[in-house]
Amino acid sequence: MSPIDSDGFSPRGVYAPTITAFEKDEAVSLEGTRAFVQFLLAQGVDGLVPLGSSGEPLALSMTERKAVLDAVVSEAGAKVPVMAGVVDYSTRSAIEFGRHAKSAGCNGLMVMPPYGFRPPKRDVFDHFRRIREAVGLHVMLYNVPGTSGIDLTPEEVQQLAEEDVVQSVKWSTAEVSRIRDTKLLCGPAFPVFVGNDLIAFEGLAVGADGWISCLPMIVPSRAVKLHRLLAVEKNLSAARELFYPLVPLIRLEFRAASSPDNDPHWLAVTRESALLRGIPVGQSRKPLSAISRADAEQLSKLLVSLHEIECFVS
Repeated sequence: MSPIDSDGFSPRGVYAPTITAFEKDEAVSLEGTRAFVQFLLAQGVDGLVPLGSSGEPLALSMTERKAVLDAVVSEAGAKVPVMAGVVDYSTRSAIEFGRHAKSAGCNGLMVMPPYGFRPPKRDVFDHFRRIREAVGLHVMLYNVPGTSGIDLTPEEVQQLAEEDVVQSVKWSTAEVSRIRDTKLLCGPAFPVFVGNDLIAFEGLAVGADGWISCLPMIVPSRAVKLHRLLAVEKNLSAARELFYPLVPLIRLEFRAASSPDNDPHWLAVTRESALLRGIPVGQSRKPLSAISRADAEQLSKLLVSLHEIECFVS
């Protein structure tokens, strides 16, 4: 294998995904993307993860993805680490983007398994091995079976960790046991992130080192405080007091999970939350549309009740 960077990068804390902003004509808005990054930094997040699922890389060309990543890294400066989302079926494309992320100054990659065609597990493992060898950055395995169609186990993560192919994992499932089992199998020094708001509280309480999901984009400062209370201060009662008012927001965000028409979409809810704050992120490229008027009003009322914005949507 090629020489691996040994800068000691080991992610911990709340790493917020970044929204890719669009203009009305669906052109990428680097200005709006930067504005969202500024908001996240002001809220005290520990790191940024551009171009994971929330960054809508599937709607972007390779050139656009590189431009968005450059804008995020530039805006972040040296304030917080940046892990670039690598969402590709093609190993070749994944390596191209990973190398660009390294040259741009990213600290690591958050790599989704190759989605769509569901290749055999041996090919999925080789996908990660080749990216790690070719790029040489810290690799967080992004296990999100609902999107990729591929589900790895804690034992498989352990195998890749022992090969030094992956150095951390984000579990975007509703199974808290995966966090516990990964810590047991890979050891306390191996960073494990909870990637699903439905189990964020439980995941952090059971030992997750960090959190990457929607709430860190919707209410970043509260996500940061919750992580501190659970993972650092071990203050369970104060964490409960902070968390329970967030439950209605999580229920709205994930209502589509029990809806046959997948509505409202979690990403549209997240984007609307930024628009309600006056951040010019625009709407997604089609086919994804904005949430309904009724859902926007509910979201607005929830954010007002949390004192995150000042007035209901009109």
